[in-house]
Amino acid sequence: MEEKQRLINSLSLKNGLIIGAISVVLSLVMYFIDPLMAFTNWWVGLILIVVFLALLVYAGQSIRKEVGGFWTFGEAFKSFLIMGLIITAISTVYNVMLMKVIDPDLPARAGAAIDENTRTMMAKFITDEDQLEEALAKSGSGQSKLEITGKNLVTGIGVSLAIYGVLALILAAIMKKPEPIFIKTEE
Repeated sequence: MEEKQRLINSLSLKNGLIIGAISVVLSLVMYFIDPLMAFTNWWVGLILIVVFLALLVYAGQSIRKEVGGFWTFGEAFKSFLIMGLIITAISTVYNVMLMKVIDPDLPARAGAAIDENTRTMMAKFITDEDQLEEALAKSGSGQSKLEITGKNLVTGIGVSLAIYGVLALILAAIMKKPEPIFIKTEE
């Protein structure tokens, strides 16, 4: 049993590293195509969600297969949570490097683009200019949300871990497959 848990942990770590690397590569490809693409197009986020769900499901299936085809809810949950922790760590380091070293002006440019998209969207629903300005002031600046600060890092990591925690619960519930109690024999 302990050997199975070690195998699950090592496979989860490996798959987390692979998915994290894929995340960085996809982000870099989008950055080279258009640095603001990920911040201004809602469909990019939707595509990324679908891709990462597919990668997590595939990783879960391959781990379950490698450990004998059966795992409990707890084993599956822990596996998905380990992958989520690794992906969050890799993504956080990448984002800090991108916004502090590679392109320090990106938070300002992306923040301005986000603010403009927010203004355009809100203008469709709010026609009074004063109400629009008040709503925009309440929503806050896009740049302040993207700046690499301690508060933003902790918030981003916390939100990511909460999302991966919920995903781990859902995927573990779907993908658990306990060993059968009785062995089927031919008689």
